[in-house]
Amino acid sequence: MKSKNEAVQDGEEPNREIRPLSERSRVKLSNGGFTPGTKVMTTEGPVGVTNLSVGNQVYALNPTSRVIKQKPVTAIKAIPNDGKVVTIETRRADIHVATDHRIPFRTEANHKIRFQRASDLAERRYYKFINSWQTLPGRRLKLVDITDYIDGYEVCASADVHGHTFRAALPAGCEPVRNNGHTGHHFDAHTFKQFQAAIEAEADKVTIRTGPNHHRRPYQFSGDDFIEFLGWYITEGSIYWSTSSDTAQVKLAQETEPHRQSIASLFDRMGLEVHSNDRRFAFGSKVFGRLLEDLCGAGSKNKHLPNFVWNLPQEQQQLLLDVLIAGDGNERQTYYTASSRLADDLLRLCLELGIKPRYTRRRGIWQIYNRKVNDGFQSAEHVRQTKSESDLYQLTVADYSVIMAGRNGKFQWVGVSSLS
Repeated sequence: MKSKNEAVQDGEEPNREIRPLSERSRVKLSNGGFTPGTKVMTTEGPVGVTNLSVGNQVYALNPTSRVIKQKPVTAIKAIPNDGKVVTIETRRADIHVATDHRIPFRTEANHKIRFQRASDLAERRYYKFINSWQTLPGRRLKLVDITDYIDGYEVCASADVHGHTFRAALPAGCEPVRNNGHTGHHFDAHTFKQFQAAIEAEADKVTIRTGPNHHRRPYQFSGDDFIEFLGWYITEGSIYWSTSSDTAQVKLAQETEPHRQSIASLFDRMGLEVHSNDRRFAFGSKVFGRLLEDLCGAGSKNKHLPNFVWNLPQEQQQLLLDVLIAGDGNERQTYYTASSRLADDLLRLCLELGIKPRYTRRRGIWQIYNRKVNDGFQSAEHVRQTKSESDLYQLTVADYSVIMAGRNGKFQWVGVSSLS
């Protein structure tokens, strides 16, 4: 049976009871430490190691199971440097660490993840980085009800029975704000959510709108269609709020014919009637205008992914990424955006999909590279010891000993100094 220290050296995680941060003991793995220019992948995107705080959630990997989870930083310690750091610099890696920092690796012949001190990397000629990992399965989004995300609407319920018969079938307290022979009974948002099941059971058709004189629209969609719709909005969409009429114009710009066919088919499946020309699709709706801006932001510099994305299974996350690249990407799977928040979200989405994050920023535009690679480094060509007087930053993370970190937009899995 291996001791705790032997297990850690072999890449296995020591067993421990999960306890509150304040009560956790620390398992020292190495002195190690990152240079100040290092960034770490967190649930908020890349964060500089000097800006991390205890409690920040980082993406961490169990080197035995290769499962990644979000884990809290439990301690950060700045230490003086002894005057040297080890650098690993390749096209897709930029790592600057203390000489005794733990570097996880594997080889072509042996895929088991092992660790080597940074100063001892010359012992081998060629190393492979960790290039594959697993996430915990998400919950598939089968059906989306947009009334779960917005308020300030009314629901129109119509039935092929007399109005009195319909009203009599509803439970006590389920009172419409008005009724109309053409559009049916109208319920405010609060009443609808309180009695939604009863209203849907008795009505033959239920639609949503902002209020009188607004178009009625569907409010429930398949999960895949809704994810695709949001993807096209994030990458090609805009909302125009009219000052001369009480409505909002939802617009999706697209001129490429295969993509136009996909969008037209999507709107047909969703039951949304739109106007189109050879450059865009559009429809009027304050409900959808508010919905899209609330979930995904307003304006190209403020776009972001909806929060529910992080609970989706990989198949639906990949669907979203595919749509985004179809809109603002290229054949090399590079995505372009002016939104810093969307760039952070895309880097995080890459990590969730088994892609190591990599980016550049030029003239205010983020370029996110979304290709899977099987890369490594040669010790003689890519590893150097250099002088440095800057402090180093030692991180302690709960439970898992490897985090995604790097410099200048290049990230790899790298060890931490301690576990808690």
